[in-house]
Amino acid sequence: YDELVRSKVLSQHALKEAGLAHEGSRGSLIDTFRERVIFPILDPGNRVVALGGRVLPEELRTMPGEPGPKYRNSQESPIYQKRATLYGLNWSKNEIVKEKEAIVCEGYTDVIGFAQAGLPRAVATCGTALTEEHIRLLSRFANRIVLCFDADAAGENAAARLYEWERCH
Repeated sequence: YDELVRSKVLSQHALKEAGLAHEGSRGSLIDTFRERVIFPILDPGNRVVALGGRVLPEELRTMPGEPGPKYRNSQESPIYQKRATLYGLNWSKNEIVKEKEAIVCEGYTDVIGFAQAGLPRAVATCGTALTEEHIRLLSRFANRIVLCFDADAAGENAAARLYEWERCH
């Protein structure tokens, strides 16, 4: 458990400052992304600005208790703001420019799935709603944005908010 904390590669202070570890309920330091698949979040210039982690399926976890939220992102910082960051834009921007179209979906695995299906122009919001900053960023690369949100209440609400925003602008 908590291999990063135990590795002593970085000081406890550095791990906490970087958001890679936090204090658990018992006061001990634990890995922030333990028992998660980790996705690097890069800016359009291919620099890692954050990490996103999806909890492993229950049958693969070894830690007792509840693992926390399904998705966990790095804390916001001067180089990472969810409202202005799109997962996968660094990989998909050339295809988005070529096709003049971006597909916006909800998650990291959605972006990967679109690429595997032959549509490498998908990006995902990093655990937040699509924002005006996201749209401004995408408009530098495409003139058409296709929404591909999940067909659940959260996806429908996100689409409705965006529709309302566009209607007012």
